[in-house]
Amino acid sequence: MSLSKRDSLGWYQRYLLGIKSHQDMKIIEIQKSEDILFTILDRVHQQDSRFQVDYSRELACFEHVLRTEFSELDMEVPLHFNDLSLRIEESCDTSNTVDGISDQTQTRKGFVYLAVSKASEGRWLESDLFHRLPKSSQCSGHIVPGRVINVLKELLKGAIVYCEQNFLLRPGDVNASLLNFDGPRITLVLRNLMKPLRVNIIPVLRRTNNFSEFVSEDEKIFPEPINQVALSNTDICNGTYHHWRFRFERPMKKLLEKADADGGHRLDSLCLLDRINSDHWLPEKNKRGLKFKHFKMVLLWAMKFFPSSEDWVDMESAVYRMLVVLLRCLVLRDLPNYFMPEINIFHEDFQPPFDFQTVYKKVEDFAGFPEKCLQIHLTHLLPAQHRHIDSYVKMLLQIQDTEGLYWNTAYFDVILNKFQVYHVQDVDRIGAMQLIWSKTTKLVTDEGCAS
Repeated sequence: MSLSKRDSLGWYQRYLLGIKSHQDMKIIEIQKSEDILFTILDRVHQQDSRFQVDYSRELACFEHVLRTEFSELDMEVPLHFNDLSLRIEESCDTSNTVDGISDQTQTRKGFVYLAVSKASEGRWLESDLFHRLPKSSQCSGHIVPGRVINVLKELLKGAIVYCEQNFLLRPGDVNASLLNFDGPRITLVLRNLMKPLRVNIIPVLRRTNNFSEFVSEDEKIFPEPINQVALSNTDICNGTYHHWRFRFERPMKKLLEKADADGGHRLDSLCLLDRINSDHWLPEKNKRGLKFKHFKMVLLWAMKFFPSSEDWVDMESAVYRMLVVLLRCLVLRDLPNYFMPEINIFHEDFQPPFDFQTVYKKVEDFAGFPEKCLQIHLTHLLPAQHRHIDSYVKMLLQIQDTEGLYWNTAYFDVILNKFQVYHVQDVDRIGAMQLIWSKTTKLVTDEGCAS
């Protein structure tokens, strides 16, 4: 049995107001950390102008408004190569070894090479970032992201020492010990804040013009209908030692920044679940859990499956539309990239395993009794009755799906209806939901009998 709509809405709105009441203080802390990073990166830029400083931080400003808790921070470092002839290649016709690291693995979707044309070879021959390929290759060579990382790490080490010696930073403000580890990540730890903050330094090659300059006209990297948004906003950053990978932060921002133009609660639900995750959905030790990027991707899919304004008219409805998609992704252990569905963004190289079992159980518990996590003061008495996720809903969520038959609006509508947060009046959509309901009921019943 569900709570009355009035009481239920009160929990979500009260919690959102509570977590946002201290948001200004959090943003001030983050701005302090950004000032430290700008000081370091200024020195890096002075030493090597290929590494630039982005003072606008448009992506970060957008996220600051949505987040109320920060465990880590991404700082992009734009790269300036001054060569518009650089092109992306999804494969290389020549196997090669760079700096003792062999490139033998098949390139995964979303991972690419940054190729230098034969016409531009002269300007790159002396570059410490360039690896020349045999003359039989289609291009002159590649800009190697692993070398970009190595150069930037050394520049950061020197910049931190310089800033400390010249009293631009206090000794101990920045822990740079993680720069000594091999791998594609550049991480600093800032210590002069209320609590230590991990900062991921990410070198990014941005495309200020249309991405078609970067790829062949007949090469359709992104699926329709999001092709145009992705093409004009997608950057690349380091992936492996040999490969760059697409970075989708800018297209995500473009799609999300006006998401609530109809007065809905899409971004409010994103903010709320991100904080619930920080406080209640942490994984077991030495394993990975959900991050803000996962919630942004879940919201994009939820907006695709639930395009109607009535889906997002109140906080409870908005939160549950994200929850059903998130639960399904955790079951399948696959969160498809909205721009390249072949990419599973749960998968991360050089990182601990994702704790699917623990995180799923915590998200499922929240879906059944959200008020337990939304309680911000003991005087807010928990309701005596709450939703129970029955065996039917659990089996419905656990249906295996290799053909994508249960990755659509009708399937998720069935689950929303079981959670009693459907509230949809569209006749065609109700009809589609009822059809999939009858189909899944038979499937669940057959599986239940078989077990």
